Amino acid sequence: MVRDIRELERFAPRRGTNEHSARSYIESRLNEENIPYIVQSFDSFLPRYVEHSLTADGEPIECMPTALVSGEITEKNIISSMAVSGRYYEEPNINFNPYADSISLATHYRAPSVAVRRRDVQRIIDSKSIHGTVTVVREPHSCANIIAGNVSEPKNVVIVHYDSVANGADDDASGVAMLLRLAEDGAGIDNMLVFSGCEELSFDSPIYWGKGYRELEKRFFPALSRSRNIIAVDMIGSGMPGIMKNPKYRLAAFPISDKRLFDRSTVIGTLGDEWFSTYHSCDDTLNRINPEYVDAGLGLVKGIIAAQPD
Repeated sequence: MVRDIRELERFAPRRGTNEHSARSYIESRLNEENIPYIVQSFDSFLPRYVEHSLTADGEPIECMPTALVSGEITEKNIISSMAVSGRYYEEPNINFNPYADSISLATHYRAPSVAVRRRDVQRIIDSKSIHGTVTVVREPHSCANIIAGNVSEPKNVVIVHYDSVANGADDDASGVAMLLRLAEDGAGIDNMLVFSGCEELSFDSPIYWGKGYRELEKRFFPALSRSRNIIAVDMIGSGMPGIMKNPKYRLAAFPISDKRLFDRSTVIGTLGDEWFSTYHSCDDTLNRINPEYVDAGLGLVKGIIAAQPD
């Protein structure tokens, strides 16, 4: 599984053409193991940033764009990107991850916005004036879900995503590696195994992430609704994985449309807050992954599947 995480990280960030490369890698691994699969293709739009900048008292501050619309930032509206609130999505802002050393693209906004390092926040607060700008265009993108195993009458559905905002070793190459091993172990005989694209970022509304999951839902709703359980696995490499109970975290990890399917889903992720410091940043790398946690995630999924009677 470590090999798969390492190889997927080579394509980071897994967006655009890099997402296509990650898809090809997964398909090659399935072919290598003689595991049959189908591809569900769909179209989306990704943000392509033409320019972005931020200055404080005329001096440049390193930043990265997190906007889904173009415009200027002229107010010191500084927010935590880890504290998601509906009103923030529409307000120009400067955001930062208070747990991370690097720039973290934790959240994107339907307003001009840029992310900065936490070390630069005080400098922005102390400045007399700031000015930021972002120019973003909607770029067409072809996406795909790779679906192995039983697609008509699955006992369970196990789903992960292979795209990423940044390096994405934990988010979610760890889940992909786990699912590849599950496929190698023969789980596809009775279960549907889904490697989803375009989970992280699109122009979908009202939720910009999870498009690949919702496209799966559209095409395979009957099979999903007949399955005993839908198991979504996201980020199992940085801390001990377990079943997520908090509805907010569950919805963030598995934002499908139909409440009946969501209520029957099981979301597996890191139980602690270890992932906060690397979330959607260049620090989400293989050297922050503990293979024992990925093994534990694999065992957890196998246990859920095995516990359900025929």
